[in-house]
Amino acid sequence: MSKNVETDISNLKKILEKKEHSIERYSDQIKVFSDPAINSLLEGILRNEIIHKAEIEEQIGRLGG
Repeated sequence: MSKNVETDISNLKKILEKKEHSIERYSDQIKVFSDPAINSLLEGILRNEIIHKAEIEEQIGRLGG
């Protein structure tokens, strides 16, 4: 595995960790708000974070990480 690929995998893993924290944070925030409009917004953001996490995991796997 080349150094560039190792660096890419390392950076993707750092991003993945941040996505996991984001998912946790948005999940917690949804529990805090009672306003349906705010929760709807947060749920949309949460769905995007989950999709992004899956895409990052796919790229890590593609690179052999």
